[in-house]
Amino acid sequence: MADLLREEAPDHREVGHELARRSGVNLTRARKGVVRLWEARGLALIALVRGDNEEVARIMAHARGRPGNTNPSAIDAAKEQ
Repeated sequence: MADLLREEAPDHREVGHELARRSGVNLTRARKGVVRLWEARGLALIALVRGDNEEVARIMAHARGRPGNTNPSAIDAAKEQ
């Protein structure tokens, strides 16, 4: 996993599939939506390594089906309600 993240431009799909494998999830027979969610997690992990927390929040909000209000503080406020 660390090797994947050290690459100049890691493939988010490959990172997501590795995350799934390490979590015990087999994506070979998973539905498209499940695969896309794991790939989004890979993309978010890459953004997290870069230190871009706003991008992480935007990616995960969109992956969870909340593309409208992806501001990290707005997401935190929604969790408190």
